[in-house]
Amino acid sequence: MKVIPLIALPVVWAMSFSVFSADAPASADESTAEALKDLDRTLPELTPVTFAAADEKHKVLVFIDNQCTFCSQVVKNIKSYNDAGLTMSFLTVAPPSIRDSVIEDMGRVWCSDDRQKSLQGAMAGFLPNNDTSASCSDEVVKQSALAERLGIQLTPTMIVLDNPPKVILGSAKPDAILEKISGKAL
Repeated sequence: MKVIPLIALPVVWAMSFSVFSADAPASADESTAEALKDLDRTLPELTPVTFAAADEKHKVLVFIDNQCTFCSQVVKNIKSYNDAGLTMSFLTVAPPSIRDSVIEDMGRVWCSDDRQKSLQGAMAGFLPNNDTSASCSDEVVKQSALAERLGIQLTPTMIVLDNPPKVILGSAKPDAILEKISGKAL
């Protein structure tokens, strides 16, 4: 599988995150434009769990895993992101070392009747009571495959879906995200 260098986009900065791979950097023969096309083409079919801001200023796609403490903090504080005008959409990354358990756990989230509530519960350590199905597990596998193709190697990774998109490695508070993407100094 070729890795497309989405991380070649402007990386705003890195804060708190969990590294789950030490793979070589993305191959130089693929372009950032290809990564964006892959993201645009694939994202709708992956049905991210989305928390829409009432007064949306930016859309943010966040790659997480349910065993990442820093990811849990982002989900726990979803209201503050929404209040800041950030619509937050979440996809799962299944790091190689914990792949099977993440697929099983997050498959249960994607199979639940209320994905938002189930995601919030799972990120706080409370998995939904339902089982996963093959189709829900496959969806989590496809989400993780997209992350791999984009070269995402740590969680959380936030992609601000502006033109051009911006990548934020690690967790960041809403005000810091807005200041950084606007180019203002903190």
